[in-house]
Amino acid sequence: MGELEFRKALFQAIHAKASLTPYLGDPKRVFDGVPRGAALPYATLEAVTTQLLTGHLDDGGRLTGSIGIYSRHADRAQTQEILQIFNELLEAGVTSSAGTEAAGLTMTETSCRRLSDGRTWYGRIKFSVLLQQTA
Repeated sequence: MGELEFRKALFQAIHAKASLTPYLGDPKRVFDGVPRGAALPYATLEAVTTQLLTGHLDDGGRLTGSIGIYSRHADRAQTQEILQIFNELLEAGVTSSAGTEAAGLTMTETSCRRLSDGRTWYGRIKFSVLLQQTA
């Protein structure tokens, strides 16, 4: 179906995005799931689901997911700046490996709020993409 290929391509695109380095470090603090004890700020690929289009793996599917940003900056500005860079990255598109085509990538939500601890800002981008086999 290409979900794993898309996730790999997404991580490669994030790690290649130089404008994220001042925020997420080098190597970038980008994780698949929420890590324990990671330095802030960091980004994480959160819940990812894939729905088959026809019930057959070869016909492709719609992948939905979200990227979370965690920061302890004094205000929401840092989180919003990082969200903007991720928006630009997703708008440009993510190219998967040969054999899988990612089309129709849309962002369905962008949000930013302070968590209940009163110190941590949390930003999220929800997205959806159609994955189809090309080979």
